[in-house]
Amino acid sequence: MNDLVKKMKDKKDRLFFRKKSVGPFSRRSSVLQPVLSYINKNKTFVIIFIIPMLACGLYFGFLESDIYVSECAFVVRQPERKNAASSLGILLNSIGVSSVREESYTVKAFVLSRDSLKVINDNINLRKAFGNSNIDIINRFDPLGMDDSFEELYKYFLKHVTVDVDATSSIATLKVRAFSAHDAFNINEGLLFMSEGLINKLNDRARRDMVSIALKEVDEAEAEARKCALALSTYQDQETLFDPAQQSTMQLQQVSRLQTELISVRGQLAQYREFASESPQIKALEKRASELRKEINLEMAKVAGGSESMTQKLIEYERLKLDREFSENRLATALASLEQARAEVQRQQLYLERIVLPNIPDSAIYPRRVINTLAAAGLLLFVYAVIRMLLIGVLEHQE
Repeated sequence: MNDLVKKMKDKKDRLFFRKKSVGPFSRRSSVLQPVLSYINKNKTFVIIFIIPMLACGLYFGFLESDIYVSECAFVVRQPERKNAASSLGILLNSIGVSSVREESYTVKAFVLSRDSLKVINDNINLRKAFGNSNIDIINRFDPLGMDDSFEELYKYFLKHVTVDVDATSSIATLKVRAFSAHDAFNINEGLLFMSEGLINKLNDRARRDMVSIALKEVDEAEAEARKCALALSTYQDQETLFDPAQQSTMQLQQVSRLQTELISVRGQLAQYREFASESPQIKALEKRASELRKEINLEMAKVAGGSESMTQKLIEYERLKLDREFSENRLATALASLEQARAEVQRQQLYLERIVLPNIPDSAIYPRRVINTLAAAGLLLFVYAVIRMLLIGVLEHQE
């Protein structure tokens, strides 16, 4: 009897525990059992793909901060210039005014420089704008508060500001990425304003260089003209010359007059010798003829003789006169170039023309959540495939 009671009690207990096992916890275990079994069988796939993919989907889909992009376009232009008539004018035209394309790249270098960052940071606190706690930790500047130095800020700045210059049209496109629409607009507007200031600065320096070089050329030409004029007047005083060409002509006329007189004396002397050979006039005429020949030789020596002749003096005089005329022409050219340089100062050499004004973005362009998630999935699948192949190769090698 006792054995029968004991068996019935055991049967009742088994029924109780069976009913208890089909409760809610037992149902949950039955649902998780296939999942746990799948995880246990595919640990590599779960670790390499499933878990990172869930993290990427969570970050790209919900945690990553919105990025706003403000964009503008500009071009550096210069007015058309007329061809200069002088070599100095050509030189002045080339001073400080290079090609527009080069100036566009100059603006690009300035926008991406530490100087522009310093000015922007002084006016817009970039450390606060890019280090806001509302920005996700990956995109935030100095998320751990370990290094907020200017160099780190500059590296961060270069990742969020780009300038692209079209090599054909020289049109530059400035893009600024920020985590606030107004921050993106303010940074873009500030960089564009400073670029205009840079162009004006280049203009001012070009103007100063043009005028200073023109003034220097005028001073040098004026000093050279004075030197040449002084050398010519000093030579005239030393050699007692007022007009060597006229003086030479006068001397030649004197020689011609003496030769004419000599011819007349010789004619008279021939007549006396033929018709009155005993006449005392013969000696007087012979003496006069000898004196005329001496005077002719003396006058000819003055015109075309040695180093003291009028011909030699005329050569030196013409050289000094040519130097004076050349220096005067140079001075005239320098004065004309100075006037041209002063006229250029009155007008702007270069100017930055805004083609597209900076915009205030009304919606975030980045991140591209779906594309980033799909890209992460593709990359993780590729990594899983590589690791899977390596594991298979290792297992086959061990066998």
